[in-house]
Amino acid sequence: MRLLLLATFLFPAVVFAGSYEADILNAAATGDPDSQYAAALLFEYGTETIAKDQVQALEWLTKAAIGHVGGACFYLGLKYEYGNGVERDLSKAACWYRCAARKDWPAAQVFLADMYEKGRGVPMSIDMAAALVGLAAEYGYPGAENSLKRLLPHSGVKDMTDLKNVQQSLLKEEDISCN
Repeated sequence: MRLLLLATFLFPAVVFAGSYEADILNAAATGDPDSQYAAALLFEYGTETIAKDQVQALEWLTKAAIGHVGGACFYLGLKYEYGNGVERDLSKAACWYRCAARKDWPAAQVFLADMYEKGRGVPMSIDMAAALVGLAAEYGYPGAENSLKRLLPHSGVKDMTDLKNVQQSLLKEEDISCN
């Protein structure tokens, strides 16, 4: 009951006791990052009881990404890369893609690889691009294997052991702060 009161205070126009939306918003309000991501999606796309609200969506998405939810990091990277609801910022896009890439999101690995290959928002590095698409190729991500074959001859990577070392340095856990 206490959480329902909190959600009712925070979201008075949208919360219906016992509804899926109320459960998600209650959990998000307690600080659960996965629920914050779900709340972001509720506001991003709207539901029968929740109107689309890009400001709320971005707020919850950012909280979830700070909580290192891979999907939230990837989605926020897309928003910053394309300026969707935020000011376009390629450095922030790369940072959020890096967060998602470390959470095993192959799409983020491919998007970040493209940024490294072209020097967009990050310093140009064919080695990093090859390492990232190599990770995505391990997941069978479409086109990643071909990208790896295209990039490797232009990289400084000598062999697969060298590639694995670059990948391991990419995946080291460190506190990512993209704001």
